[in-house]
Amino acid sequence: MAKMAERPSLANQQILRLAEAERHRLDHPYLGDEHLLLGMLSHGANPAAAMLTERGLELDAARTEIARIVAASGPIAQDAAAVLGGFGVDVVQMRRRLESTFGSLAVHEAARQVRRRPWWRGRAQHSPLCGPPYLIKRAQHIACTTAGKRGEIEIGPEHLLYGVLRAARDPLGTGLGRRGRREMARLGLRVGGPHPVRLLMAEYGIDLEMFADDVLVNRTPRT
Repeated sequence: MAKMAERPSLANQQILRLAEAERHRLDHPYLGDEHLLLGMLSHGANPAAAMLTERGLELDAARTEIARIVAASGPIAQDAAAVLGGFGVDVVQMRRRLESTFGSLAVHEAARQVRRRPWWRGRAQHSPLCGPPYLIKRAQHIACTTAGKRGEIEIGPEHLLYGVLRAARDPLGTGLGRRGRREMARLGLRVGGPHPVRLLMAEYGIDLEMFADDVLVNRTPRT
């Protein structure tokens, strides 16, 4: 089994929060690698953002291009939390109240059991209490294993960028299980279609393979 670094850097934690903000800004019902890339640019003070800007990517322009690329792929289902919000239901506040009454672990387990309900009991749709579907797990796994192989303690923004670039080489949905593919189909995302980050890089004339190699070459290991 590949050795994995397990401690994200403070910058990576901030990038993840910024990626979630970018998802909200673009009104996308999932968290994808393209949002991670925008989160790196939004964070700004990290080597990954510097490598992106050196290649001509700026936050506002990249945000506009991602919005166009995702819209061009076809209609995306509206976020269930957004639908409920239209009826005056605040899902975040609802979850906080449930957690205050039953505890966060109990709420998480209840949502997980509903999501895993077998077909003969009427398989449920994704619960808004679980948050948006995460399509960034493959990039995160690559980042963790890359840092671990290099003997580094923390998973930095450069590892995360490398993970995003590696994941973007393959068609969208590569590595997902049946549940993940169902989630993508529910959202209206086409499994096997071109990865949004690949299309973004092509717009800027950036070779994914060369860029990914450069990320690791320019990475100064920290121990």
